[in-house]
Amino acid sequence: MPTESEGRAGEALGGRWMLVAYRAPKEPSTARVAAWRRLHRLGGLYVGPSVCLIPRGLADEKAIDQIADGVRSAGGTFDVLTVDAFAAETHALLADRFNSARDAEYAEVVERAEALQAELEREGSRGKFTFAEVEENEADLAKLQRWLDTVSDRDVFGAAGRGSAEEAVREAADALQRFAERSAQLEEEALPSQPPERRNLP
Repeated sequence: MPTESEGRAGEALGGRWMLVAYRAPKEPSTARVAAWRRLHRLGGLYVGPSVCLIPRGLADEKAIDQIADGVRSAGGTFDVLTVDAFAAETHALLADRFNSARDAEYAEVVERAEALQAELEREGSRGKFTFAEVEENEADLAKLQRWLDTVSDRDVFGAAGRGSAEEAVREAADALQRFAERSAQLEEEALPSQPPERRNLP
């Protein structure tokens, strides 16, 4: 049985898309910006002002309904159409554009992972092997891993940058593990070799 992600990829490769077209007030811009942000988060590929295509496998109908409600409640319009198939050449062009968007996101993941490693090296060179540094960077790594997972989930056409992003995050995790081990070692070495003497209480 195919996994959920494999099912989404299968639908995308099958050529089905959701076409979303909306109009929202320019001022206040809250509904317009919220729609833009949330449609991008779903994997929307903008092909014109306030017009985007979403691979059918990524088109979460509940999420789209919520976006539509937000636009309409602000006085705008929101329409959704199903496109069963484009011409093969058009579909290939759209898939390439979709992959380019994912590759840009993967490149950002790589940049953030490398920045995390650089931070560990910088703090290590200063001798700041502390639990506080470990905890702070663990939080950053967890956030980075969630972002990578999010991008991977909407990467239904197999963008080329995924492998590099996964490797960069693994290397950052390995670097953090080494930093944590060194921090624990130094803390243990700084402790007295003998436990404090017990005092008799009155």
